[in-house]
Amino acid sequence: MKRMGAILLIASLRFSSQAQTPDCLVFGVVKDITTHEKLISVRAEALDLKWGRYVSAFVDDSGRYELHLGRNGEWLLTFGARGHVSKRVKILLDGIPEEEWEGGFGMNIDMTLLQEEEGIDYSLFDEPFGIARYNSDSARLEWDLAYTRSMLVRQKKLLKK
Repeated sequence: MKRMGAILLIASLRFSSQAQTPDCLVFGVVKDITTHEKLISVRAEALDLKWGRYVSAFVDDSGRYELHLGRNGEWLLTFGARGHVSKRVKILLDGIPEEEWEGGFGMNIDMTLLQEEEGIDYSLFDEPFGIARYNSDSARLEWDLAYTRSMLVRQKKLLKK
């Protein structure tokens, strides 16, 4: 690995040039936010809002998933499981110089999902919970931490009601 950075439960990294993935690989584990148990009946989906491409995957028996995204685009990832509130993140892959794609990019996104409860308006989760974009100074995909913090504050307020 050339570079590695961690943000909360979300980390981004660059693959070495020996990696098999020339584009962007997103992978991780999906857990219940309260019990911290791995969820196995989860569907991970990615829609490129710019080009209309779509990929999906189910988590395996260990709660892990992998999504192979193409180059460029504005990817909206959605994680959903029966009885849980879906959660989204956005990954902006536009503006990455061609030479930076050598070896591809990888993002470890460990996701936690809330159990649904009656009488709660979960429309907050229609918005991406995090947004990652390419930073030309670091040559990495990085999370907008201010945005993520604002979503965490909003989630905390929602769950206190």
